[in-house]
Amino acid sequence: MAYSNVSNDLIWEITKNQSAFLVKRGNFTFSKDPLNVTNKNSRTSSGLANDKAVGVSEVDDRITLKTRTQKSSNKPSQSVYTQSFKSGKSSRRVALAVSNTVKGYREDLRVVAVKKASQYSRAKTQRKTYEAKSRK
Repeated sequence: MAYSNVSNDLIWEITKNQSAFLVKRGNFTFSKDPLNVTNKNSRTSSGLANDKAVGVSEVDDRITLKTRTQKSSNKPSQSVYTQSFKSGKSSRRVALAVSNTVKGYREDLRVVAVKKASQYSRAKTQRKTYEAKSRK
């Protein structure tokens, strides 16, 4: 949503208290923005107020990594690049792919994005169940 003739700071000042993505719980303010990795309402992680935004989510048993492209900044529907990972892919490969994608894009959000992708992939894995052994 960043426009070439409007600064990111101005967009943040306008949207920090009034946005459709805001969730206020007690003294905390969170964000449901799909391009916000930390889900905190802050300037650095806001998907609305940054030209380079990163989001990790889970859609239909797939982990999706979303990044904003610079080419189509005036076309909001085309400005988000989505990369999805299958549910059968190992969590280490998903973490490595997310790390490599975000490394050259937003270095400050790399650790958070890898952590969130790892949480999603760990939640999908089925743990083995063992039968209780009876005593003889």
